[in-house]
Amino acid sequence: MRLADLIDALVLDGAGDLAGRVTDVRLVETADGLVVDGLVVSPKRRGRLLAWDHRPVERPRILGAIARAGSRRARWVPWDAVASHEPPGRLGDLGTVRLDRASADLVPLADAQREWA
Repeated sequence: MRLADLIDALVLDGAGDLAGRVTDVRLVETADGLVVDGLVVSPKRRGRLLAWDHRPVERPRILGAIARAGSRRARWVPWDAVASHEPPGRLGDLGTVRLDRASADLVPLADAQREWA
């Protein structure tokens, strides 16, 4: 799998409803190398363009406020919640990520980021 296959992929929850799109992929370093820790899923794509969903922004305060507003609907999907991934069929198509749980069970990104620190 390539990371490019995940970015912008449609995310369907356990009921098959659209949860959003993958806007970021979090990797962690282990003894075996880099592994996928989880996905950031957002209902809108434009937040990704401004990198609001990558990490918390605190200073300057105005940027922190804009970043929090832009990522407030982003959700964290731990990799173990991914039931399957279908890569794009051809160049320009979107992949699909299917989850094993409901969208309502996903943790807000801000809450997940606090645990990472």
